[in-house]
Amino acid sequence: MELELHKHEILCTGTSAKGTLEVLPVEDDRKNQRVACGDLSGVVQCFSVKRGEISTAFKTLPAPSLKVTSLSLGRGRQQRDRIFYAAGTTIVGISKKGSQFFKFNTQLIEAISKVNVFNSDLWTAGEYVYNHFVEGIDKDCFLAPDRINAAQIVPITDQNKVHPILACQDRCIRILDNGKAMLQASTPAAPVSLHYVIDSHDPHNRYPNAKELLYGTDVGTLNQLMVNHDKTTHGFVLPNPKKLGAIRGIYSGSDFTKTGVNDIAVARDDGTLEIYDLDEAGNLQQVFSASLNESINSLDGGVITSSVPELIMQTFSGKVITYSPPGGGFSLPEADRRMKGVTTEDGAKKVANDVQIARLQQEVEELRQNLGNEKTRFQSKGGNNAQLALGAPFELVHTCKLEAEEACYVLNLESSVPIFSVAIQSTIALQLLDVPSNVAILSRSPVYPGCGSSTLATYRCQESTSRLSIKFKLREGVSGTLQAFVIPNISPKVCMSVSHRIPSLCLHSRITETDPLRPTSELSFTGTFSMSDMHAWISRLLPDVPPSVHDTNEVHLAFTNAVLGTQLSCRYSIGEARFTCESVSTLAVIHEAVMREATAAKHRCQPSCQPASTALKHCIQQLWPKVERQRTLKKQTSMLEGLLELKMQDSDVLSYLPPHYKKVLENADQTRADFKEQPKNLEHLVAIAR
Repeated sequence: MELELHKHEILCTGTSAKGTLEVLPVEDDRKNQRVACGDLSGVVQCFSVKRGEISTAFKTLPAPSLKVTSLSLGRGRQQRDRIFYAAGTTIVGISKKGSQFFKFNTQLIEAISKVNVFNSDLWTAGEYVYNHFVEGIDKDCFLAPDRINAAQIVPITDQNKVHPILACQDRCIRILDNGKAMLQASTPAAPVSLHYVIDSHDPHNRYPNAKELLYGTDVGTLNQLMVNHDKTTHGFVLPNPKKLGAIRGIYSGSDFTKTGVNDIAVARDDGTLEIYDLDEAGNLQQVFSASLNESINSLDGGVITSSVPELIMQTFSGKVITYSPPGGGFSLPEADRRMKGVTTEDGAKKVANDVQIARLQQEVEELRQNLGNEKTRFQSKGGNNAQLALGAPFELVHTCKLEAEEACYVLNLESSVPIFSVAIQSTIALQLLDVPSNVAILSRSPVYPGCGSSTLATYRCQESTSRLSIKFKLREGVSGTLQAFVIPNISPKVCMSVSHRIPSLCLHSRITETDPLRPTSELSFTGTFSMSDMHAWISRLLPDVPPSVHDTNEVHLAFTNAVLGTQLSCRYSIGEARFTCESVSTLAVIHEAVMREATAAKHRCQPSCQPASTALKHCIQQLWPKVERQRTLKKQTSMLEGLLELKMQDSDVLSYLPPHYKKVLENADQTRADFKEQPKNLEHLVAIAR
């Protein structure tokens, strides 16, 4: 079954953060629900759609120093139409009509990324600290071992008592009680979004009395977690075979397919929107998919523009968009249709569209007048273009993460305005790869000895786009810095620089635990270093390491190599550290880095290495399929031209060719592209073997 949903752009706010849009509950005297949203300019507004037109209940004045980083509704019985938002370290409560009834300066060090309110209880999530306040008094707090990506409150045992649930970067979901983790659930990848499902997707009642959580990961998978008071159970998993973006928003409050079970809507950071239906067997089936040109930061649903359920979302640039079934969107009520003499559905849509066009034209004219007034005021004050450039509204978000299955990195850049060009500079050699979705032309610049750079390149956008992905491969063994200089397509020209540190063992990614049955070699250190010293050295060696140590006895970190699949175990305490891995090359990099850091810090450090022949054999077995793949690729390329010529001479050649020759012809374009990158890929494999 395929859903038919139509896109409608409601309005445009300023650049938004994640989770700054909420749909208010249904009111007795209103057919359509109100929507509250905030943006990074400090504006919070509440609007609804009446008779095909937008009606604004309130809109606060801009306050750029108080960026709205979280917006939510109260969860108490008398609070469900109360709006709470976080700006910096301050929490503000406003009614649906815009009157402020609450303001609380938390005096926290970290900016608040998520706020939840239940009666007199208030929870705030920062980057690493989760705080609980009761009537403005700090009750307890929880220091997470790694970055907090998402937070939610769920009534696990009693509807009158909620428990905070944290999604942390260390691949763990933690359920808290009085500032302590009472339950923990390991996840296959880092969870980045959480959604509490009231109407559970458990048609066969396999998990009685359990509360359902849906969480999205940074690798784009959707997972179900059933939570009881004493245990957690993993449910279904929705894979991500198309390698789409990370899941930033989840909504499950409407049954668009009319199957009796609410559908699941998923919003991703690459602009993909998907809707899934749960069939009788408990499997998820995709029923709708759409793609926007920018990341979706917030997702919710309700009766917004008409009398049917819709999805509503807010993008990074601030666009508020709905997806409505037929009959939804900006349509005229029956009374207005009779008044205007409209008898058909198409006629009603045309009249509604004319109303929207007139409204947009009026807004454009108002903006044109405001622009003229600002230009006049600017010229009267001297017209300094340098000051104008410094004050240009330009927000940029960026991520640089490892794609483990392809053993490459992807640098994602997203701007609030269209991108003109991006310059790349790196202190280590990068193998820049093509990204089919990019609308930019790559130009490589020569690198001269002594310039301090190993890679210089420029991406120039040929079409208007606010999002650019840069994919590259690199070798392990040397650390460095990657810088991107982003120039937006505005005047006067400005530039923003972003920087990412590339650790020595950059092709390793965090896992929950290693396989104890694998043969490994061991490298150990003893000396006068502290646990914090060793943790700091490892954080410069490996990616995705927490910034601080919370375990006072021993720390254990596990990693896997994206190329070979080897596993690295790191265990360290005061004055002692032990590393085990199949790859001797990995242990050699660790040995060199730790000894260099210990010498610089003037710590006594004694290394000891115990190589194992079985580990070396296992490592070679992991490497051999990669080498065999390159040899097969060369063989296929050598016979490809002959097969193509044979196909030109005989159109019926596929009817009698052996299956492996047919496969070579079918994958001709991919074979040529892979062979073009073969020299550099072989260099990577040689470096690993050494």
